[in-house]
Amino acid sequence: MTRQILLPTSVRMEMVKTFKITRSTLDRALKYKGNSARDNMLRKAAFQRFGRRIEVVVHLGSNRTTIHIDGQRVASFDDLTVSTWGNMLYSLQLIYNRLADPHPAYTPKAKHAEAKVRAAIQ
Repeated sequence: MTRQILLPTSVRMEMVKTFKITRSTLDRALKYKGNSARDNMLRKAAFQRFGRRIEVVVHLGSNRTTIHIDGQRVASFDDLTVSTWGNMLYSLQLIYNRLADPHPAYTPKAKHAEAKVRAAIQ
């Protein structure tokens, strides 16, 4: 299984400036291409800054994809197409936005709509 930590560009740029490293150094660490103390520190910092709220695990051999939210498996897919992959990522971005910055307008009605989106990608 290939691992990679995906971060928004703003977080990546903040890390490059904070740790005084190059983008390629950060990329190597986030793609688990190295296992040095610095690589491990950068991965740990990425999780601290962005959290492990949503994880997407793709098993390249079987093309089985599982989604974990706050450490709990919530969905599983077999043989995702490009279209389905895009829909899934869009839905996960919406979910992450709600988890990261809950808005007071996020009513039960909005939660119901989000549940429909989740169901549509399954």
